[in-house]
Amino acid sequence: MRPGRSAEPMRVSDPRNKAPREVVAAIIGAEAGIGVGLLVAGGTVLAPLAFGAVGAGMAAAGVHTRHLLVRRWLRAQLRAAR
Repeated sequence: MRPGRSAEPMRVSDPRNKAPREVVAAIIGAEAGIGVGLLVAGGTVLAPLAFGAVGAGMAAAGVHTRHLLVRRWLRAQLRAAR
């Protein structure tokens, strides 16, 4: 960079455009559930779809529960630090 020139500002992604973790987990869980459903009961009509719905629900609930537990743990740690 030449003297007298200002550096370009660092590009930071907009935090408002981030998807919630529960949504991302639900999408991944649905894909995994459909894959398991195809392997386990591929010949049965709508079985992969049911496995996908169950997988999405379990993944979203797992992430939500983990988030709640981490918040409770952090809150307890902050209270103990007082």
